[in-house]
Amino acid sequence: MQDKARHDFHPVVQKKARNVSFIMIRPTCLIVSLAVIFAIVSGLPQQPKSRRPVPEFKNKTGGLELPDNATLIRDNIVDNFSCQDRIYGYYADMDNDCQVFHVCMPQARGSIRWSFICPAETVFNQATFVCTKTENSIPCEESEKFYNLNEAIGKEVEEEESDMEHATKESDVEAISNRPETRTSRILNRKKPSRKQ
Repeated sequence: MQDKARHDFHPVVQKKARNVSFIMIRPTCLIVSLAVIFAIVSGLPQQPKSRRPVPEFKNKTGGLELPDNATLIRDNIVDNFSCQDRIYGYYADMDNDCQVFHVCMPQARGSIRWSFICPAETVFNQATFVCTKTENSIPCEESEKFYNLNEAIGKEVEEEESDMEHATKESDVEAISNRPETRTSRILNRKKPSRKQ
């Protein structure tokens, strides 16, 4: 009877061929499913991404393409400025009391001009290339004298050794180090205690 019991017990071994085909089908189905989902999602209409509001240029104001509300800042905008024979740069428009300025960019044939209006109560300061309050700006009538500052745009500044030496005199350094200590300087200059072993 013991011989019969030995022969009746057999371990069950499954064929791996069936499992291998199942394993091969599974990644293929996954890839096909992902491709179908991607195709469906990309075909759906997209919502536009939120953007900063862009000023509308529906009307030309005095021949210039300025924002629609430009006449609220300045009435009677005139378009007499020309970029012809001008180098690349920023130019105050004296006919508009420097409230309008232009960026000129020469091309092979002619030039391109972009026009801008300064915010209310400001004018374009030709000396600094920014819109500033009238009292902080050069007189508008003198703007043409500063048009040559555009020649420096894009040029690298070369510093000579004498300029560098002049900038860091010993007296300047001593004056800074003789200032009274502040809380921050005391913290930064504090000596760390040495560890004894």
